[in-house]
Amino acid sequence: MVRGDRRRLFGQHGERRAAQFLQSLGYTIVDRNYRCPRGEIDLIARDKETLVFVEVRTHRSPEFGDPLASVNKRKQRQIAMTALYYLSRFQLHDQAARFDVIGIMGEGDSAQLTHVKEAFEFPTSG
Repeated sequence: MVRGDRRRLFGQHGERRAAQFLQSLGYTIVDRNYRCPRGEIDLIARDKETLVFVEVRTHRSPEFGDPLASVNKRKQRQIAMTALYYLSRFQLHDQAARFDVIGIMGEGDSAQLTHVKEAFEFPTSG
């Protein structure tokens, strides 16, 4: 298996685990890997009346750094632009929405999952 394929499969496994975790909290998964011209959002979920755009970051070991820290301002802006596109496309302008980030460190059953609700807001200009 090519390195890129292993990486993609590892990321997909992390996204499945994140979706299961959110469902265990009562969230409903609305969409997975939503793609548009603006970018991609890993998971879109509903938490009661709130639409939640979720970025999932999975790292095999600490040598790659904190998965949560890898969602920098540039990535936040891209996620926000994709979310705005989604809200516009489906005419959900008045829908309460937020951004969560799930970081997964490690592999298998010993992997540590961290969920940050309201990890960032819609970025302002700049």
